[in-house]
Amino acid sequence: MDARVITWFLGPVVLLAVVVNGARWFGARRLDSFASRARRRAALASLVGALLAYAVVLGGVDRAGASASDEGAVAHPAVPTLAAAAGIVVAALVERWTPRVTPRGGRREAALDIRRGTESVRLTRYYVGGLVLCAVGLVVGWATSGPGGRTGMRTWGGVVVTTTSAYPGRAYTLATVGALVLLAAATWMALRAVDARPAIVDDPDLDRALRLGARIRMLRWSASGALVTGAGLCLTIGPNLNDVTQRLRGAVDTAAGHAPVAPGDWTQNLAFAMTALGFVALAVALAALLWDAPGVPRSRRAAGAAASTSSVSPAGGGPR
Repeated sequence: MDARVITWFLGPVVLLAVVVNGARWFGARRLDSFASRARRRAALASLVGALLAYAVVLGGVDRAGASASDEGAVAHPAVPTLAAAAGIVVAALVERWTPRVTPRGGRREAALDIRRGTESVRLTRYYVGGLVLCAVGLVVGWATSGPGGRTGMRTWGGVVVTTTSAYPGRAYTLATVGALVLLAAATWMALRAVDARPAIVDDPDLDRALRLGARIRMLRWSASGALVTGAGLCLTIGPNLNDVTQRLRGAVDTAAGHAPVAPGDWTQNLAFAMTALGFVALAVALAALLWDAPGVPRSRRAAGAAASTSSVSPAGGGPR
């Protein structure tokens, strides 16, 4: 597909994500050593994941002697999906190195309800919606592709018109589906890693914040990767189908009523609908990629220590 669809979007977004995460980090309140280490590693995961994902995007662009913003640049439809999978892998690795808290007395206890409130339902819905949009784009691309599966084609009354630019036809379907399966597997494994982290049973509020933040860091990659992939498919297929339709009308005798005419031309209507869906998907992908994680609270141990210190007089003479 046209590389400009993703490079024009991901470049500014990656820069914005770095700036936003940096501002959140430096502007956050001071924490105790444990909570501060957890927050630093979360910010590091977001930063490294964003840079690695953008590197994957640039590496997946076939410039054909042009820059990524030029008309000759072509990218495989699966590039945004692979970039998101790279971001998830980074987040999962950082999750395995997250600092742990040893329960008091050295004994681990079960806490059946400690994971409640860590589901991040809306991001999960965005991810599923992105997968549905990818499926629609792949089906339309398959059905409208020409010989070889790398161009779009439309025929009418013996007249055949094909696209002149990149088109995600059936030649790209299998690889794109494979990349989406890889993204789903990486998401599942990363979320299982979050669920498997030992619970901080002495501090359920801190545990929920860290656990929900980790899940958000996984799911915003999954959601934005699927949505950008679907948007790339729609914003490549839609304009190309419309262009083919216009050239087809010029090649067919419209006066005789043989050529498809708007508004009854459903192929052109589909092209307009896919273009609109592509822009909506990009907007939702931006919201998903910049989805805010909950603030990390101070641990109860640190708060208790601070409270006990403040309750003792400077001379050590007992409570105030």
